[in-house]
Amino acid sequence: MAEIYEIRLQGHLPDKYADWFNGMTISRKDDGTTTITGTLQDQTALHSILFKIRNINIGLLSVNTIEAEQGGGKEASITSSQ
Repeated sequence: MAEIYEIRLQGHLPDKYADWFNGMTISRKDDGTTTITGTLQDQTALHSILFKIRNINIGLLSVNTIEAEQGGGKEASITSSQ
């Protein structure tokens, strides 16, 4: 079942990597973070995105699912070791 994910990164994602994220929305925030938001079909697709993030060596701050109808979400925060 597809879910909407919000992935927060430490730092701003360079433009050259924008195409790596399969049509997901990339937003650079004033606080120096980047948010990647979009629908992923399954856990395999999520792991693929997380693998790409790891390969570009940018810190992962959190991964959230967004429940579109209820406005809430589940959060799995990950502390960056960088």
